[in-house]
Amino acid sequence: MSASKSMATSVTSGCVRGPPAGRLDRHERFGMRRLAVLDLDGTLTPDTLGALLVRELLARGACEAEMGQGFLSALARHRAGCQDFYTTVAEVYQGLGRAVAGVAVSSVERAAEEVWAHAQGRMFGFVRPLVRMLEAEGFLVALVSGSPIEVVQLVANDLGIDVFRGAVMGIRHNRYTGRVLQGPGLMGGKPRILRELEALHEVCLAASLAMGNSPSDGEVFGLVGLPVAFEPSDELAGLAARNGWCVVDRHDVLRVLLRLLSRSAGGEDSLEPG
Repeated sequence: MSASKSMATSVTSGCVRGPPAGRLDRHERFGMRRLAVLDLDGTLTPDTLGALLVRELLARGACEAEMGQGFLSALARHRAGCQDFYTTVAEVYQGLGRAVAGVAVSSVERAAEEVWAHAQGRMFGFVRPLVRMLEAEGFLVALVSGSPIEVVQLVANDLGIDVFRGAVMGIRHNRYTGRVLQGPGLMGGKPRILRELEALHEVCLAASLAMGNSPSDGEVFGLVGLPVAFEPSDELAGLAARNGWCVVDRHDVLRVLLRLLSRSAGGEDSLEPG
């Protein structure tokens, strides 16, 4: 099954793994579930998987060199932080669309498989224990990334996460059109996805968790009860300081989140549905 078809199945079927048998937390007793939204690039892995994917396409000669390099240049400008965050994010997505325009879907899927086969070993060591911990606490874990869905799907499958969203590109006659249909990293992109998941899975956002490292994650933090800034960018660190959001790094994230979830379960936070 192609990544695009799998993504469509994930959106339309609402088929997700439930909490461990016999465990009902206080939010589920009210008929609501808790969502744990995890960012990917810079949060679960030090890599930017979209960049690795385009580099792999260039190495294989699958995309035009000028367009692939144009995408990488746009990404470098974005990382430099000299311009507005969302302006450069838009340029990155435009560059991604141009880089894959005309490329066969199967070529991108094979490149994505190669990328993740090499990148999975660099995923932070806390990730698998974190996913298990969140599921044990009754959270519905969702992977929401700005990287292409073709590689996000592979990461989600590897981690046993059934709900995932990523950048979606238009396809016609089994080739990419160059149009980006969904860009989670764009302004309003992740909140839009969060609201979709809220309705689809009947979750209580006030009792939900989100973790990420960039300003696009900060948009989501304002909508959930348990926001966690992971090794945040300077801009997100400033937002976290002003809003009193929890800040963690790769060394203390499991310990801090365990304490945070224990406080939430004990009722120290006002998370009861209104």
